[in-house]
Amino acid sequence: MHRSALLALCLTALPVAAQPTVSPPPNSGTLVIMTGSAEIELPNDEAVANFFYEAQDSDLAKAQSLVNQRVGDGTAALKRADPKAQIETSGYGSYPVYASGGSRGIVGWRVRQGVTLKTDNLATLPKTVAAAQSTLSVGGVDFRLSKAAREKVEAQLIQQAIANLNARVAAAAQALGVPPSRVRLEEVNFGGREGGPIPVGSPRMATMASDAVSPPTFEAGRSAERLAVTGKARLLP
Repeated sequence: MHRSALLALCLTALPVAAQPTVSPPPNSGTLVIMTGSAEIELPNDEAVANFFYEAQDSDLAKAQSLVNQRVGDGTAALKRADPKAQIETSGYGSYPVYASGGSRGIVGWRVRQGVTLKTDNLATLPKTVAAAQSTLSVGGVDFRLSKAAREKVEAQLIQQAIANLNARVAAAAQALGVPPSRVRLEEVNFGGREGGPIPVGSPRMATMASDAVSPPTFEAGRSAERLAVTGKARLLP
């Protein structure tokens, strides 16, 4: 066979190399930064009640003894009314009382101690508070979501926030005339979770102790758990 013909035959027998896929430069297109969010509203399932007792006397020991006795009695009453509640004492302090006018002499002492009750037994909360009010004063009652309730909706918040983010990115791409196939989500950052009560009757009150107290009326209300997410999407040319 002629040498030129043999060379032509060998060349035709070689495999054809695949054409490389041309990818756009990494920083090409339009970078879009969007924010998504989610919110779930839930009924409050936990209450925190704050109590205190304050006494004043010219004798510091007498004032302290009275506070110690009253706080001890009030704590015992709370434990009897709600055995499963978490009860803590806090803020024990003694403060001098000065004479009025120009004199700076100490005429007495004011002693105060606080008691906090945390419970998920909302059905019996009015009776529990009333049981302690014959001894202690009520500083306030707040309702909130328990840790278990907040953790239960965490996955839902993430899914809803991501879905909201994707919808906003898709809307931005459509407005700019970019097809969905040319959208790349490059980065997602989760913001801090937020939560707060929705005012439906979560009372705060300050009442003085008395010998006979009728149970108060409470409405636990609802709280909203929120999650924000920020994403960076690239709209390729």
